[in-house]
Amino acid sequence: MSEPTFEQLRIPAALILIITVAFIFLPGSGDEEPTATTGAPAARSSPTAGQPGGAVTATVPPTPLATLTPAATSTPKPTATPVADNDFAAEVLACRVIAGPSCIGQFGVIPARAGTFTALVRFSAADAGDAMSVVLAGPGSTIGGSPYTLQGGGDGYYYSTFSIAGLPMGEYTLVATRNGTEVAQTSFQRGR
Repeated sequence: MSEPTFEQLRIPAALILIITVAFIFLPGSGDEEPTATTGAPAARSSPTAGQPGGAVTATVPPTPLATLTPAATSTPKPTATPVADNDFAAEVLACRVIAGPSCIGQFGVIPARAGTFTALVRFSAADAGDAMSVVLAGPGSTIGGSPYTLQGGGDGYYYSTFSIAGLPMGEYTLVATRNGTEVAQTSFQRGR
């Protein structure tokens, strides 16, 4: 009897190799979680914008913004002693829409037929851990946007979309806050 040749052994050897790889890399019994959910950390989602009433809606800005994430709680970051930060600066704008940090269609008077607008807060020299937020105050109502805690410091922007359908005519003020302290404001009219 002659010895088996390579051609005769390659198919059984390939099957053994495939079975071995399958047992090594496939998840075990049903009591373990699949590797896909426990292996690598989850990918970061894009920044989100707070809606009036506390709902948070995922959005995709035209430019990546790696320094903003949703805050873990809705309370500002506690500080033992407030420290004056002369380099920090901020502005808040009422915009029809935004494109990254750009306000497209800044409002002085928001038409009565408008149902929403976006509050854009642009800031510079922020610190990691700062909680940014914005509040809309007007005739008989105050609506808060969801605060966001910055992962890194520097320049950036924060935005929140407000639903204004049904709000009465009159003067409204947007107030931007950093760690619960007012840093900028702007006023506009809700027109007829």
